[in-house]
Amino acid sequence: MLLVSYKFAAFFAGLAVVYYSIPRRYQWVLLLAASYLFYAGGGPVYLLYPMATTLSVWLIARRLSAMERPSKRLLLLGLLLNFGILAVLKYTNFALGNLNRLAGTDYSVSWVLPLGISYYTFQSMGYLIDVYHGKYKAEPNLARFALFVSFFPQMTAGPINRFDAMKQELFAEHRPDSVRIWTGAQRMLTGYFKKLVIADRIGPAVSAIIASPEVFDGPYVLLGMLGYTVWMYADFAGGIDIVIGAAQILGIRMTENFDRPFASRSLAEFWRRWHMSLMQWLREYIFFPAASSRFSQKTAALFQKWFGKKCGRKAPVYIANLTVWLIAGIWHGASWNFVVWGLANCVVMLISAELTGVYRKFRKRFAFTGRKWYRCFEVVRTFLLFCWLEMFEYYPFMTVFAMTANLAASLASGSLADGRLQLLGLERADWLALLISVLLLVLSGILTGEKRISARIRRSPAWMQYAAVFGLFLAVLITGVYGRGYEASQFIYNQF
Repeated sequence: MLLVSYKFAAFFAGLAVVYYSIPRRYQWVLLLAASYLFYAGGGPVYLLYPMATTLSVWLIARRLSAMERPSKRLLLLGLLLNFGILAVLKYTNFALGNLNRLAGTDYSVSWVLPLGISYYTFQSMGYLIDVYHGKYKAEPNLARFALFVSFFPQMTAGPINRFDAMKQELFAEHRPDSVRIWTGAQRMLTGYFKKLVIADRIGPAVSAIIASPEVFDGPYVLLGMLGYTVWMYADFAGGIDIVIGAAQILGIRMTENFDRPFASRSLAEFWRRWHMSLMQWLREYIFFPAASSRFSQKTAALFQKWFGKKCGRKAPVYIANLTVWLIAGIWHGASWNFVVWGLANCVVMLISAELTGVYRKFRKRFAFTGRKWYRCFEVVRTFLLFCWLEMFEYYPFMTVFAMTANLAASLASGSLADGRLQLLGLERADWLALLISVLLLVLSGILTGEKRISARIRRSPAWMQYAAVFGLFLAVLITGVYGRGYEASQFIYNQF
């Protein structure tokens, strides 16, 4: 069941009515039933996967919580079992493809990846590790834990939530609150705007550019770079807005996943603002354990002996960063493109970290680095760097550099008005709608600063609130891209 469909609209509207009509102590039970019904929409057999994760993690966590000294072997059993399921389902064909190239064979498997398996697996493993470290006791009620794993909005595109943050939210008794419901509906409408008006309109055009690099070269490389980033952000952030807004209508707050990433002045800052729940998970459960691991400490000792104390101190940080970004790349997709993309991000940020002293001296020497125009330059530079790095996701390694050289050579003389623009399938009205929509997103980010636009709207006069929301509704209704039966194209991040 897609979030952008008549089915989901009817499903969620009916759920919300029943949710606030039944005795409040049964609300979480209704959410569990609704979550399993939602997940079964893709095929009842796929319920077996989140159920297997739920039962295995609940049993192991209960046992760990009861131990005076939690067993590391038992923790590893839970991690290997559940990450093993994820690896088999998501990466078997990737492994077979590499073996086929070496052996000249043609083996593959045909199973379908369950919805959101990476999200609920990472979320459940975070819970298991927290219980092992004694951050909180294991949840004694299997059904309550099942709701934490399978709460239906987050199954589509995250965010990756923490049990200690979600426990009170999921199991509290929620009364209907008009302000909260209104705000949640606004958030959902914003998500539909990003998805239907921007993402689903620009997606096919970007796909056409990416699929034919020999046709769309020169300035089209830049158009593809920028378009891919806009497409991915509007699609992913739109899905998150719908998810968080739906949960908010039900009285449940979930962690945010974006914090104006395109206002970042460095790549490291960008990744602190983009897909925040995943990056926080990787930082807590991968970076710190990897940096303090026995391997890292031994490597640090060797580096200190061979290259000096300074290099030895940096070795654990380098190892941890490489591990994080290798996993981040593999998490995003079962292909070498994503592995290279992750490592490319890591290399750029490590080089930037090494040049911190140079940047500091540069800023001290030149006063203009404190002015607004220079900060804007840093923001634009970071945005273009991110767009360029995204090319590793959809082009082979050497093709990225070839296309970059082609762009640099032909940008001054190349033109978008050479007839190829018509091959992208967008009419003038589509380009106009995209331009206005993207400008609205940029303007809303500038005007709201660090505060969400919904908070600004709530402080506005009532007539202005209704006018803004009604205008957004009309924009979605009139300019949205609709498929058959209101079934828009699947969210990019659903596959994870």
